[in-house]
Amino acid sequence: MAVQLINIGNVANDGTGDDLREAFAKVNNKFNDIDTRLENSAVDVENLGGVGTGIYAGTEDGVIKLKSLVAGTNTTLTSNGDTITINSSGGINSVLVLTDNGSITVDNSSYLGINGGEVISTRVSGNNLFIDLDNTGIVARDTQPSLSASLQANGNNIQNAGSVNANSFNGPLTGLVYGVDVRNVNYYYENWDFGDIVETQYTSIIDWIVKDTDIDAGDLIGSGLVDWKIDLGTIA
Repeated sequence: MAVQLINIGNVANDGTGDDLREAFAKVNNKFNDIDTRLENSAVDVENLGGVGTGIYAGTEDGVIKLKSLVAGTNTTLTSNGDTITINSSGGINSVLVLTDNGSITVDNSSYLGINGGEVISTRVSGNNLFIDLDNTGIVARDTQPSLSASLQANGNNIQNAGSVNANSFNGPLTGLVYGVDVRNVNYYYENWDFGDIVETQYTSIIDWIVKDTDIDAGDLIGSGLVDWKIDLGTIA
């Protein structure tokens, strides 16, 4: 509504101004108009989003108050018209690297090197970092090697072995047993004829050997032979 001014006359009490009723009626009308304007112009302010820090601080005496934006370390704020630009002059300030044996803090003035150790080497190709393991002689470098499963040799030989302890051996074996080539032992037994065994006629193995076994010792000719002596014990 238009502003209704109170007529105060030319001089005090000259009778030309508004009477008290008329003057206070204009005052009441103005207060009502102001109250109506405030109700129609009321604004609700809230921070949006479930994360971050809101900039709305509150309202006081009809004044909406917002928080100020302050630049932090390596950060600048630039106001231009209806925008505020936030610039950062650096990346991550520091990174803490933890290892199995110690740690290191890497900041903007230092760098982190990745180096190989024993039998391990590192290399870079493009954007990729490779860590290579040299498995040459890896078993020989182990002072106490052990297997968790059967060893598959794929038909290859096991050479230059010292003592071999095993519960059993499968397959043919080549080598000496107590200095003797076991492949030659069969030569001394291949022409023996033990005859027919009839269990009820003998009381001991000696009886069976003496009475019913034909022994062909072959020809005892050649160097390196020793005198043969057979002691059959006492035959009852």
